[in-house]
Amino acid sequence: MTTSGQRRDAGSVSVMIAVLVPALLLVLALVVDGSARLRAIARADALAAEAARAANTAVDTRGPTVGIDTATAARAASDYLARAGHPGQVTILGPRAVRVTVTLTEPAPIGLLGGSVQSTGTALAELGVGTRDGGLP
Repeated sequence: MTTSGQRRDAGSVSVMIAVLVPALLLVLALVVDGSARLRAIARADALAAEAARAANTAVDTRGPTVGIDTATAARAASDYLARAGHPGQVTILGPRAVRVTVTLTEPAPIGLLGGSVQSTGTALAELGVGTRDGGLP
């Protein structure tokens, strides 16, 4: 004993589910791949910053002014990147500044935005000797 109005509604929920479930799965895949991209960017920035800090440990105190021993600094940053397993470029900008650029490529978890995630991080480290306020002497 059903009326014709009740028959027209039969199955309408399953059509809505058939449309919404793929849309929700697509949104979930975008969130997972997007967060993987953000993690790769943060990791590349952190690797570059740590390599630049490693380069700044090569302090040359033999001269009248304190500066960076450029050969040792470049080697220290390159060694750090090699141990981390990622390629990078070390540039000595002057007697107290080092810039490190790291390129990171990781596989994407789902691959909706591409098969891999590539990001580049750059860090600049300046040697400040005997300062408490961050200014360079």
